[in-house]
Amino acid sequence: MPGYVLDGAGRVELPRQPLAVTVTALDVPVVVRAIASDGGEVPAALQPKPGFLVLPRIDAEVVVVATPGHDRGFPQGTVLQATVAVDTAAVDPDRAELTPLDVSGLHHVELATIAPAGDRLAVHARKTAVDVPLNELGARARSATRGVLGVDRLPESRQVRIEVDIDTTMSMLPHIEDGSVRDVVDLLTGIATVIGRREELHVNLIGHKVSPVPVGELRGAAQSVQSALDAAGLGIGFRSAIVDRSQYTEPTVVFTITDDVPADQALASVPGVRRRPIVLQAGDSSIQQVVEDQDVVSAGAGRANRGWLDDPQDLFRTVKSLVAGLPGGAEQEGTNR
Repeated sequence: MPGYVLDGAGRVELPRQPLAVTVTALDVPVVVRAIASDGGEVPAALQPKPGFLVLPRIDAEVVVVATPGHDRGFPQGTVLQATVAVDTAAVDPDRAELTPLDVSGLHHVELATIAPAGDRLAVHARKTAVDVPLNELGARARSATRGVLGVDRLPESRQVRIEVDIDTTMSMLPHIEDGSVRDVVDLLTGIATVIGRREELHVNLIGHKVSPVPVGELRGAAQSVQSALDAAGLGIGFRSAIVDRSQYTEPTVVFTITDDVPADQALASVPGVRRRPIVLQAGDSSIQQVVEDQDVVSAGAGRANRGWLDDPQDLFRTVKSLVAGLPGGAEQEGTNR
């Protein structure tokens, strides 16, 4: 019998017969539900076992939703395999197979819409965007950001421009050489894919002058920054307000990577521009805090390299501090509200 692969916002038609939905993930329990247009569960839907849903009759549009079978979000690396098939004893029924979907960090994901289409049933995939590839730390930070905000990606109306200012004065040399700065940039790529406009990162090296760093694909951003840092001349006296953002018209978050709270932090205030210094500290501690009203996040430089990868809870706390105050989007795909 015909089998179809649904990718992105693809659509296929199946016979108007009872359907069975199967959703699986390696070593992760999955709950599958059918949601009606009023937001309630479809009364006729049957759930004989985890990851399996039977829809005996479909007279109106329903949305197939998957959630983890526990109170936490899907773990890092969780990939869902989903199939919508005619519920029959046949060995090879008509079916639609969704492209494997990475749901790391999500509490709720809409997989497909099923609706009557004459004497057929139209199945639409709900996932319309493919995750951009990231390094391991960036991918885990993306999952953590989704877990904190409860969304796959912020709605376009709430997305922000992401800029990264990097202190390149002499005192930052140890953090540059041991890769701490590079790793923070890698972490920020994951955050940018969830909250950033156009999934872009705009980076400035600030020493005796401001030097923008061209960033192409986010997966290569950290290495591009490290190469630029290795070639940069280090200055004296960091001035975080040297970049003029007074004419910005779009909401912006500026992450400033430095080793001390900038003395001119208050002078850099611009409407619509939120500044969030990330202060690297010597040692292995990683303490996230907001200092008075300055939104300063402190992190032990010893968390660089394998630190955040070896301690997912610490990574989650760090990301939570960095995105604190940013709203989630209840209407956005992946919301856990």
